[in-house]
Amino acid sequence: MSELIRTLIEGYPAQVVQAIALGKSQQLTAPANEIRQVVIAGLGGSGIGGSIVKTLTAQMLPAPLEILKSYDLPAWVGKHTLLLASSHSGNTEETLTVVQQAAQKGTKIVAITTGGQLADLAKSNGWDLVLMPFEKPCPRQFLAYSLIQQLYVLINLGLVPASLAADIDEGAALVQASQSTVQESAREIAAKCVNRLPFIYADERLGALALRFQQQINENAKQMAHVNVFPEMNHNELVGWRLPALHLQQSVVILLRSAHNHPRVDIRLAVCEPIFRKLTADVMHLQLQGNSLAAQTLHFIHLTDWVSYFLAEINGVDAYEIDVINHLKNELAKVAS
Repeated sequence: MSELIRTLIEGYPAQVVQAIALGKSQQLTAPANEIRQVVIAGLGGSGIGGSIVKTLTAQMLPAPLEILKSYDLPAWVGKHTLLLASSHSGNTEETLTVVQQAAQKGTKIVAITTGGQLADLAKSNGWDLVLMPFEKPCPRQFLAYSLIQQLYVLINLGLVPASLAADIDEGAALVQASQSTVQESAREIAAKCVNRLPFIYADERLGALALRFQQQINENAKQMAHVNVFPEMNHNELVGWRLPALHLQQSVVILLRSAHNHPRVDIRLAVCEPIFRKLTADVMHLQLQGNSLAAQTLHFIHLTDWVSYFLAEINGVDAYEIDVINHLKNELAKVAS
């Protein structure tokens, strides 16, 4: 089944193009009330897109944006809130619980899914529905669909500038143009992570991308990884870079570099790097490619998906298999909610 993951990663460039076309064709109804807050509800492979959207729109979205990855809707959600409910299968129990709470409050709901109960609820209640194509039951490898649909909902509702669409197009072109080099770079990165615990550090602006990288290492390579962001880690975690010495010696630090890093964060990275080098096996710099943050994001997702796949190969594991998550879902299904 690992070859299925490889096929899905190979299909990512085409997926980005198809997702853009789908985003441009969205049919959304105008909100009945002024939108003063935005909530994106989703978990796992369907939820990480919301975290990335929050980063990409932080400097342009006039309303606060909250990411919801639980069962409970914040008390402030109401008729002036836009809720984007993202579930690849349409059957994520946490997301279904949240949308039903939101509906009782008169919230503007946009469902983003391939079908399932979420699509049925949207149709029966007259909510906006963005139907993504269903190809395989593997949400983590269809991030481009959900991420780009979320961005286009904000574009199409006039909540962010239309110029964001051009940045997304730049990302699509960059992903297409990098096919001859991306796998080679990914193999080199994966080789440095073998039998090591990756510590992935980034500017907070790239924190969601770092988390996506970690999640792919977890699910595809069946390996642990750790993520934290600058400057916050400088106020606590940095002091922990002392013990346990044996574990630190068997780790690798991956520093994400981008033209969109805060200048003070770049200084902090430079000061901290010698500290890491004294205690760890290696320190690696990953320079994000592209001009706009959206383009860098789409390219980085593709690069690190390949990293996780090649690491799975080296680790001798099935990149597709997620038996422990399926076991959890089966056990939960036995208990009435």
